[in-house]
Amino acid sequence: MVRTALFLLLFCVTNASLALLYPFSLARFLLETVIYGTGTGVMLYLLFYPRSQWLVANRSQVERDGCVALTFDDGPDPVDTPRLLDLLREKNVKATFFVVGQRAEQHPEIVRRAWEEGHLIANHTWSHRPLFCFLSPRRLRYEIEGGSECIERICGIRTRYFRSPVGLRHPLLRFVLQNAGLEYISWRVRSHDTIIRNSRVLARRILSKVTSRDIILMHDHRPKGAQVMLEALPGVIDELKQRGFEFVLAGSPNLSAAILNDENMRTDSRIQ
Repeated sequence: MVRTALFLLLFCVTNASLALLYPFSLARFLLETVIYGTGTGVMLYLLFYPRSQWLVANRSQVERDGCVALTFDDGPDPVDTPRLLDLLREKNVKATFFVVGQRAEQHPEIVRRAWEEGHLIANHTWSHRPLFCFLSPRRLRYEIEGGSECIERICGIRTRYFRSPVGLRHPLLRFVLQNAGLEYISWRVRSHDTIIRNSRVLARRILSKVTSRDIILMHDHRPKGAQVMLEALPGVIDELKQRGFEFVLAGSPNLSAAILNDENMRTDSRIQ
């Protein structure tokens, strides 16, 4: 509560400082530029920096050395996500999917397939609002609760993990996540697969940055398709395996094991 209050105080003081411009003078203008620029810069850092702990505690690494986690945001996509799942199955790699509730509702069979194949399904809000950090308290709860409820309807589990659109923070995010029983998962390696248009450049960027325990951010849904990511990923997986890395889920090992055990039980029941 204290941190949220301090952030709101910073917001109010920064904007109230505009009163210093009256009566206008060059000295007042320069002073206001410093005050307003500093306050705005600090607020942008707290809202946008993916690993900032000020507004909400978050985790950007997995627990075990020698491991990395692949995470995919914004899906499911009716074309690219099944292709990605085929690739991960071929490579025997498990990943974490931060799904958008509205898209999951449209393609529940894809989300269910990902979960049944041992991947972790996590909350990426209901509708992926681009101005997430400016949502009203009511809308913030709606976006987070809607995403979790959608996953529960499709997979029969209550997810414990959340990532906001573009990693944006919200002054009230800490409290809403606590009430929803969710942990915020950030990342250490941002692939920039949303802007890189060459698969070799993308693979080189990821491989040059990955170290032990890193969580890697990619996207399985893009307006123009995720072809570049899908072309780069096989080589990235092969190279990281050669370096001795093990691929794990971004969630806790205990939960991952529970999901996999439950999957095995369901598989056995279908066989019987």
